[in-house]
Amino acid sequence: MSKNLIALQNRFLGNEKTAYGLLSARRRQRGKISTEDIDQLAADHHLPAQLLRSTAEFYDELKPQAASAATHHLQVCNGEACRAAGSDDVKQQLVSHFADRLAGKLEIGDVTCLGYCSSGPNLWLDQQPLSIASRDIKKTIDHYLATAANNFEPPQNNCYLPADDAPAVLMPYLQRGDQVTAGLYQQLKTALADYSPEQLLAQIRISELRGRGGAGFPLATKLQTVRNSGNGVENESQKKYLVVNFDEGDAGAYIDKELVERCPALLLCGALLAAHACGASSIYIYARLEYPEARRRLADAVQQLSSKQMIGDRIAGSEYSCDITIIEGQGAYICGEETSLLRSIEGLPATVSIRPPFPAEQGLWGRPTAVCNVETLCNLPWIVEHGGKRYAKFGHEKSRGTKLVSLNTRVKRPGLYEVELGTTLRQIIFDLAGGMADGEIFKAVQIGGPLGGILPASALDTPLAFESLQQVGGILGHGGMVIYSENDDLAKIARGVMAFCGRESCGKCFPCRIGSVRATELLDQISESGATPERLELLTDICDTMKAGSLCAMGSMTPAAVESVLTHFPTELGQGER
Repeated sequence: MSKNLIALQNRFLGNEKTAYGLLSARRRQRGKISTEDIDQLAADHHLPAQLLRSTAEFYDELKPQAASAATHHLQVCNGEACRAAGSDDVKQQLVSHFADRLAGKLEIGDVTCLGYCSSGPNLWLDQQPLSIASRDIKKTIDHYLATAANNFEPPQNNCYLPADDAPAVLMPYLQRGDQVTAGLYQQLKTALADYSPEQLLAQIRISELRGRGGAGFPLATKLQTVRNSGNGVENESQKKYLVVNFDEGDAGAYIDKELVERCPALLLCGALLAAHACGASSIYIYARLEYPEARRRLADAVQQLSSKQMIGDRIAGSEYSCDITIIEGQGAYICGEETSLLRSIEGLPATVSIRPPFPAEQGLWGRPTAVCNVETLCNLPWIVEHGGKRYAKFGHEKSRGTKLVSLNTRVKRPGLYEVELGTTLRQIIFDLAGGMADGEIFKAVQIGGPLGGILPASALDTPLAFESLQQVGGILGHGGMVIYSENDDLAKIARGVMAFCGRESCGKCFPCRIGSVRATELLDQISESGATPERLELLTDICDTMKAGSLCAMGSMTPAAVESVLTHFPTELGQGER
């Protein structure tokens, strides 16, 4: 089916132009999509209206909206980090405060994670980020609505350098930002001139760098697979791609956001090095809608690269050619899954594809594609400069190198840290971040976003490493760490994760699509009238079915939060102590 739809788009729009692109452009122009927009686009481009309609209906920000009298839109973050900071109560207060006076003029809704988790709870006011911390939020919004004057500064996440005797791979780039851009471009120029793809792959292999997006797959193996796919003939049928997954949607994670906002050249240079290594001639960067400043910085950096002849034909006089395109996400969390992301770039509803074949063999438009996380690629300039062997000296067992981790407001020093893999959770929370914030007592930590397990105090001495976290029911994921205190209701958090999955499921497989909804209903029943043995047994059965039968990690890993609460915090779900 996907091949037929792609062929249909190609016939009327040309190669690599899509219905998704048309809809995204119309939304940027008008602020929203209407049914009239879909009919007009269909007529203008001779496309079936149903193709445009089915694509639009899949994405939150492209769904057709009826005409509204509301002139302003306020969205309260409902991600785990902001909920731990009190966003649920904040939303109720705002609804109560504005409901009577601004009925019909101000719409209040939800958004999931704006990437300012170190200063939450956060809001999106007419798509401008705003932190509630240290301000009278009602007065601020009242003034904005009365004057339309944006006189508030966007929130900021703090970034902390490692100690002098600790490894620092990425944080120095973030701290110095634009000061290192010229050096990065010169390094890229030198690498393209002096290193063959095989030599680059050799250094990446020696470094033992694994993907930082969650799966932890060895980067060298992925790039080598893409390079080996096809017969190497440089023609359109053998074209290869590198796709950068910058759709960082895990609540509590703002790692990729800070990397791109503070030093976009680092990502672009890393992406070009990886593309050269695997033989890709086009790079697509799929950038999250909720990160407008990062997208702006990224677009400026791409333009700067172009002006220096560092992208396009024969980059910096070398034999290598590669172009870069930025794709704007439209609010679908599932696009963090690599096959869904590829379907979105192809212009289709972002449903999950069965694997094999894997993207490295048949990916974007059926061609070999390396899908890589932002932080993963940002390690490559350092590895090329200092050598893979030196990078591999850092780390723990099979987890080599360093990792950026982001912490929420439950600790004294929330922000972004770079730690050597193998550093324990206790060291990160209680040493680097200064322990719990005043008046808070540690209860649990959730690593890796909504798909991660909620770990108790007994797991604090676990090393931050892929296999070590799996052994205690956790995941590394992106590295976002949401710390919960004794004031947080973990049953409510777990219920929110399950409901989130129900909303964000691509709908292709019924264990995820139906299981998440039924599990949410059960959790509501347990909250209202207690945890009977029958309800708990059914909840366990649903979780087991989701884990065994879902097509992708979203469906199979969503039960982790519920299961960890059942295991480690049974009284939260009314079971009594185990």
